[in-house]
Amino acid sequence: MKIDPKPITGNWTHGWALDQHTVRSTSSGSDHVGFPTFATERTEIGDALYRLKYCGERAQVEPIARAVVEFIRGRPELADIQAVLAVPPSDTERSFQPVPALAARIAEKLNLPAPDDYLLKMKRTRPLKNLADKRLRRQELNDAFATADPRFADQHVLLFDDLFRSGETLKAVTVALLFQGKAGKVSVVTATSTRSNR
Repeated sequence: MKIDPKPITGNWTHGWALDQHTVRSTSSGSDHVGFPTFATERTEIGDALYRLKYCGERAQVEPIARAVVEFIRGRPELADIQAVLAVPPSDTERSFQPVPALAARIAEKLNLPAPDDYLLKMKRTRPLKNLADKRLRRQELNDAFATADPRFADQHVLLFDDLFRSGETLKAVTVALLFQGKAGKVSVVTATSTRSNR
């Protein structure tokens, strides 16, 4: 799978998005009830992620995980990671959770743990894409995440998510990992990023 990694900055030590999610999106008119429709061209990994999340194609887990693992193995900065941690899902009603499934497969390929009982979401939060104001996003995420115990104290952990937009969720999770979990170092890899990170 072709990727075009770009650094992403935040309160973590190292961070990358492996590619943009979309290449372009152009108006294609309206649907039968008058809502605007768009023709969207996605990157290869963006298309695989879209098919996994919205079309239920679970077979996409494997190629996405393979691309992430190949990237991780090629980064000396990530040679000492001790766990792969999925950002807890915002939509807990979804029967299949793609981010934890991807994190588990990535970890399996790297012979690392991907515990589902370590990083906890402590409260329901509104989808951040509906909140334009950065201050409101931060308020929404205040005390939203916690760690169950200090099992990764002083260790380098990798935080994985599917999409990097503004980075507010990743920053909030990193705070929990560093200050509650006492992680020595947090690095971040996301499968994709939006073209605009606002």
